[in-house]
Amino acid sequence: MEKGKTDSQFKQFLETFSPSVRESLQTILQTGGMLSAKHYRVVMAALNISAENLMQRLLPMAKLYCATAISDFAVGTVAKAEMTDTVGDVALFLGANIEFPAQALTQTIHAEQSAIINAWLQGATRIDGIAVTAAPCGYCRQFLYELEGSQNLKISIHDQIGGKITQHSLSDLLPAAFGPHELGSTAGLMGPPAQPADLSLKSRSDDPFVLEAKEAAQYSYAPYTLNLAGCVLKTVDGRTYAGRYAENAAFNPSLTALHTAIIRMAMAQAGAEASIRRAVLVEKPTSISQRPDCELLLHTLAPNVRLEYFEAM
Repeated sequence: MEKGKTDSQFKQFLETFSPSVRESLQTILQTGGMLSAKHYRVVMAALNISAENLMQRLLPMAKLYCATAISDFAVGTVAKAEMTDTVGDVALFLGANIEFPAQALTQTIHAEQSAIINAWLQGATRIDGIAVTAAPCGYCRQFLYELEGSQNLKISIHDQIGGKITQHSLSDLLPAAFGPHELGSTAGLMGPPAQPADLSLKSRSDDPFVLEAKEAAQYSYAPYTLNLAGCVLKTVDGRTYAGRYAENAAFNPSLTALHTAIIRMAMAQAGAEASIRRAVLVEKPTSISQRPDCELLLHTLAPNVRLEYFEAM
């Protein structure tokens, strides 16, 4: 999306709020699509509305982050997440669908995935609920079911045509579900914090970007294959964005480390296209490897950038 157009759309949305509220909401653009606990409380008090209503009010802003070159169908999602064990320490995370021209549709990132990964990468410890502009597809319902505590997850759906808002539990939307416990995993995505995996590089490197990718890999969620992987992207403006692998019991909704790094980059760039200058992938290959998929997707995003690959053990 063209940055000038995106900036004007964000500005237009923010101007629908009073100056005091606008000041807090503008921070979303500086924090990678996050409304922090502090600003969340300020906006809630100023507007005198519930968390669910605020999430609905932010859906049009979430949609502005989308990249829909194939479908031209924008979906926005807002996730409410706990940040610590402290009661009331809640933040909101925005997400939108991201499509990749010239790639298979299986590479697409769904809006619900975007918001959840955005929260996960920014330190959220639990998702309490999500609001979405369209009913979650079966793929997204499966992705959400991987979350720790998903049986209590509440989903608010805003009908874009009729304007009606309906509330659902994930268990109602996905009956007789197949998830982590069926494959022997005792905890889901964003479960209780665990010690990071102990990884070392097969080829020694002091490159800070390689070490950052290794650190990201250590916090992967990969209970089914143990294929720990982390990816770091560097853009021409010098910014870096790290992502880590997120598996799913149904396998297909899993997101490679590159996909999650792209989510981090897209939310930080607020809908504008970013030029990638460097990409590093560190992984511990097991029964699978993310390298081929990441190389393929990177070639679409940055044809002249080679994926730097480092094997860990």
